[in-house]
Amino acid sequence: MEQMRDTNTEQKIIERLKKLPPQKLGEVIQFIDFIVERRQEKMTTYEVDDVKRSILDLRGRGKGEHLVERLLRSRREHKKIDERK
Repeated sequence: MEQMRDTNTEQKIIERLKKLPPQKLGEVIQFIDFIVERRQEKMTTYEVDDVKRSILDLRGRGKGEHLVERLLRSRREHKKIDERK
């Protein structure tokens, strides 16, 4: 569960940062960037899962039946044509 941001926590972080030697601040910034990027990657993974789930939900519904197979077959045919050029 995500921890609530409060002024007390922020103050503790600031105080600890002040105690670090200047050359270590770069490492702290890199670590923060790493955490942010990792969170963004997880969000992207969830978005991809949502798309996959939506595609699976559409399978077998009327005109959409076998749509994925037809799209893949079409892509393979276009790729062969492109390779011949």
